[in-house]
Amino acid sequence: MSCRKDFLFSAWLPRWVWRLPDAKRVGLTKVTAMRSLVEMRQPKAKPSIDEIRAVLQAHDKALNDKNLDAIMATFSTAPTTVVLGTGAGERWMGSQEIRGAYTEIVKDYDAGTLETNCATWKTGGSDNDGTMAWIAATCDCKDSLNGKPRTYQLNVSATVEKQDGAWKFVSLHMSNSPAPGPPTK
Repeated sequence: MSCRKDFLFSAWLPRWVWRLPDAKRVGLTKVTAMRSLVEMRQPKAKPSIDEIRAVLQAHDKALNDKNLDAIMATFSTAPTTVVLGTGAGERWMGSQEIRGAYTEIVKDYDAGTLETNCATWKTGGSDNDGTMAWIAATCDCKDSLNGKPRTYQLNVSATVEKQDGAWKFVSLHMSNSPAPGPPTK
């Protein structure tokens, strides 16, 4: 079979290749095809835990600044993106619901007072392709409301996805223990 008649290769071979004898042309197309397959299968660089933590840090800075646009910039715009809180009713899916939740969240503390330290415990990882990653941490937090300081801990877990060259949350779960109730007799 002549390569000139081989439809699969004819569309992408340069004109000069057709001047080669059939045997050389077949060999060249096979080598080119194999090299393309090998290049496609090369593993992408896995992200470092610091790259993933940077998304959480950008989120926390935007929270501290009460900047809703910057908060939303850390999230994927996919309609299945979700934020979970502590309680059963604390589930927000999609950009509109997530923005609505953060509109209420930023009312719960004074601007510029939120400090988070997630160095106590953290872990994370990514898939082999370097397109999805996760992080989990326990964060010591400080803020104030109406000038009254507060401290608390948050457990945070998140899944991020590489989108347009940037890591974005596709799920974020933040929870803390409720304040203990009155002592029982």
